[in-house]
Amino acid sequence: MTEPMTKIDVVRQIGDVLTQVDTQLSAPDFSPSTPEWQQLFALRKHLDDQQRELVQEIIQDDTTTFQGLAKQLSTAADSLKKVATGIAKIGSILKTVSEVSAIVDKILTHL
Repeated sequence: MTEPMTKIDVVRQIGDVLTQVDTQLSAPDFSPSTPEWQQLFALRKHLDDQQRELVQEIIQDDTTTFQGLAKQLSTAADSLKKVATGIAKIGSILKTVSEVSAIVDKILTHL
């Protein structure tokens, strides 16, 4: 059985996703002039804003709802690690970062 996740664990997980997104955005073969780059950058900004909001909120992280959402977040973040290997997979990257952001939205609305 794994340890329950805390709010700090979730904040760190989001930070790891942001680092992966930053790496993708700075790839030399990924141009800021493309719509995909712009979309990923917008998702990155939104996720960064969500992370800041989560840091400021007082939340009960020992509930079943929080733990379920934290597990979903961890799964989505792990899948990003698997797809974030190149621009050829940008569709999967965008989908996964969107999924991470949607899960964080759920965490923030269940405070």
